[in-house]
Amino acid sequence: MIETKYKVLVVDDHPALVTLIKHKLIHRGFEVLTAQNGEDAFEIVEIEHPDLIITDVEMPVMNGYQLCSSVKENEKYSNIPVILVTSLVTSDSLMKGISAGADNYLTKPYDDHTLFKKVDELLKRPLSKISERESVKVEVEGKEYEIKADVEHLVNLLVSTYKNTLAQNVELETVKQKMKVINRELELSKNEHLDLLQNIFPDKIAESLLAYGTVTPERFENVSIMFTDFDGFSKVVPNLSPEELIRSLSYYFDKYDEFAEENELIKIKTIGDSYMAVGGLPEVNNTHAIDTVLTALKMKKFTNQFNNDKDDSIPVFPLRIGIHTGSAVVGVIGKKRFAYDIWGNAVNLASRMEQNANQEYINISESTYNEVKEFFICENRGDIEVKNMGSVPMYNLKRIKPEYSEDQEGFTPNRIFIREYRTLGHKIQM
Repeated sequence: MIETKYKVLVVDDHPALVTLIKHKLIHRGFEVLTAQNGEDAFEIVEIEHPDLIITDVEMPVMNGYQLCSSVKENEKYSNIPVILVTSLVTSDSLMKGISAGADNYLTKPYDDHTLFKKVDELLKRPLSKISERESVKVEVEGKEYEIKADVEHLVNLLVSTYKNTLAQNVELETVKQKMKVINRELELSKNEHLDLLQNIFPDKIAESLLAYGTVTPERFENVSIMFTDFDGFSKVVPNLSPEELIRSLSYYFDKYDEFAEENELIKIKTIGDSYMAVGGLPEVNNTHAIDTVLTALKMKKFTNQFNNDKDDSIPVFPLRIGIHTGSAVVGVIGKKRFAYDIWGNAVNLASRMEQNANQEYINISESTYNEVKEFFICENRGDIEVKNMGSVPMYNLKRIKPEYSEDQEGFTPNRIFIREYRTLGHKIQM
């Protein structure tokens, strides 16, 4: 049987609004596509050829007027109805919309009846091609506009906008109350999904996935990447039952998760006994190298304490840590099983830092050293030959400098450290 669902493209740079409209339309029986700006939306138009476009006016990259013009000026897509969504209809915005070829307007806030009435009217009413409309110049409030519109189209748009404005004034309070109820219900549903996603992804990434089903890849010019590994892990594994193995890894990795979160690092993944986390994303900051080093010190302290107060049910795994600071590309791959990951030469070098670390040491690259040397004591290891990378300068990061340390061992920053750290742009976690 031929699929008969209408396909609607919703375009807005606010994930919560996209999610709201998307669920309303799906519940009404529509197939829904989403985009966060006009440029992405037009690419979807070229591939999917939707039956209707509902687009916000104010967006980055390409706004709603530009998207509407791009659609209407293309002979292949000019018959696709476009509804412009705006917070306030002014004469200028109305004329811009008419000039761009918009077929209707929605003024925020709007109720379900208004939304679906406009959608149904445009899907059922055949549109004249914009190329068949007459071009006329009109002057409104001292500004001249050149528009292409036949009389029927112009009258329908103006009458619809006028009715929408009147209805908005009368029903505004009712809509607000309805929206509150709907938003509460949606928020509960959204939070359930968001909670699941936020257990896997950073908040910003989870919200984008929930609204758009994808995340735009980004290049970060300066992040700090950390790998950890247990020395001798493969020799111990054969002697452990599956339950003992999982319990042992969870014992360590649960604490590593806690330390990473305290210092605003993002856990990327675990592979076997290797743990990977990154500082400086998805929100750019100036302290990621310090944050990453502090996390590594907490891991080292935790391991040392465990060795001293050994629990016989958990094996002792000597720890190696490697850190490198550099540029990388970050994004989400997968369609059904998403993975938030990071790629680039910096990732490879961070991994090499860990592989070349001595047991119970934190091995850092020269770029990381330059970022943290003011606060930490580091031992120059010289240039060490690295597979496929040549000679690479490396440093053993030993501890926080005494003048910045709360404790004798150099694991915990003192108030002087914190005061200096704050000037770099972040509040430190004790």
